[in-house]
Amino acid sequence: MMLLISRGVGHGPRIAFYTAVGFTLAGLVQLPLLALGVASLLQASPIAFAALRYAGAAYLIWRGIQVFLRRRRTTPATSLANVTRPLALRDGLVASLTNPKGLIFLLAFLPQFVDPTAGSVTLQLLFLGGIMKLTALVIEGSVALASGFVGGWLARRPNFIVWQERVAGTVMLGLGLRLALMSDVRGAK
Repeated sequence: MMLLISRGVGHGPRIAFYTAVGFTLAGLVQLPLLALGVASLLQASPIAFAALRYAGAAYLIWRGIQVFLRRRRTTPATSLANVTRPLALRDGLVASLTNPKGLIFLLAFLPQFVDPTAGSVTLQLLFLGGIMKLTALVIEGSVALASGFVGGWLARRPNFIVWQERVAGTVMLGLGLRLALMSDVRGAK
């Protein structure tokens, strides 16, 4: 959510919305993994869980460092142009795919609503997961648009973009470090 808000404030509603769409597109990978039982394996294997967590942490740290380096190479007027729609989509996709809590949540939440006597469990999981991802897109899209409009208002203030870049880089670095240093996030909500 911090990535989404940061994108909205710093780069506008369209770029933030593409980040939200990236979060949703991750469902094309996550939901089949859930239906095939890979999420159960991830929950049962501390090594696999840690590997995914560290991959996500490394990505966030790398993107945070890029933001700081880009800020030094560009002026405030040109820094907004550096985040393209495909990059925002990719960032949302990667952030969602490397967040182990997302798969664990799907694994813990969706099976409660599956009825084995009502037909294919796999199809039920895919259907329920699809509804959940589309609902999340509506909520995240609303956050993206709202933060984008707030960002538009703030962008008219002198030197705001420079400070926003610093905050965005710090948030990404902080989230990456938090994810890397957490001992076990499987039980967290």
